[in-house]
Amino acid sequence: MKRLAVLFTCLAAAAAMYAALLTAADAPHPVSCSIEVNDGDTITAPVEGERTVIRYLLIDTPELHHPARPEEELAREAREANIRLASSGRVRIEYDLERIDRYGRLLAYVWVSRPGGDLLINEELVRRGLALPLAIPPNRKYADRIFSAMSEARNENEGLWSRAERRIFTAAQVWNEAAVLAGCFITVRMTVEKREERGRRLLLREGKLSLAAYRAPETEDLWSLKEGDRVLAAGKLILTRTGCELPIVSSLQVSGDSG
Repeated sequence: MKRLAVLFTCLAAAAAMYAALLTAADAPHPVSCSIEVNDGDTITAPVEGERTVIRYLLIDTPELHHPARPEEELAREAREANIRLASSGRVRIEYDLERIDRYGRLLAYVWVSRPGGDLLINEELVRRGLALPLAIPPNRKYADRIFSAMSEARNENEGLWSRAERRIFTAAQVWNEAAVLAGCFITVRMTVEKREERGRRLLLREGKLSLAAYRAPETEDLWSLKEGDRVLAAGKLILTRTGCELPIVSSLQVSGDSG
């Protein structure tokens, strides 16, 4: 009986400590080990007593369950990496300025405590070439880290960068094979035929293909490109109503083409 009393006392103390951590206003929020990994950048976990969908901030992994798109390249690999990372230690979440997205998901940085120190899973997925940055203001707390990880992945030819490097197409070839290439990582060699600005959005077109970027510190260099410039651009191809696009989130994806 004494052992049971001690056990219940310890459990009550642990529960009280856990509740205190969850209600701390400024501290990262621990989540329990009951985590469901939905895909590369989304998990479902208990937060303050409720099962909550958590969308990783500042990154975008290939789509695994998109309602309007088929499964994209490296989507399964991103989910598997997320499973391994999220199960490698105690998980906690940290918020930025905006906590909820338009789909009602909780937006967070997801950390895992490991013997060598805390690891930011958002950052690690980018470093492995299994995600690209997706910085949507005002949430930019760790943007420098995320884009630095992108640079590392590109330099080391990790994941998507290795795939894109092996597949170089002209704009015409991309359009002809768009149905097959959609959701894949490629490099396109193109000449800017038309340059169009729509508010913060920049479109660089050749034929039915557009490079599409939003103005941000990481894309500022793209605004110097002009019609007639020849470029190489790497990224994931997506279909649109009028053609196809290669979203550009960093100038690292684009280089001059002298060939």
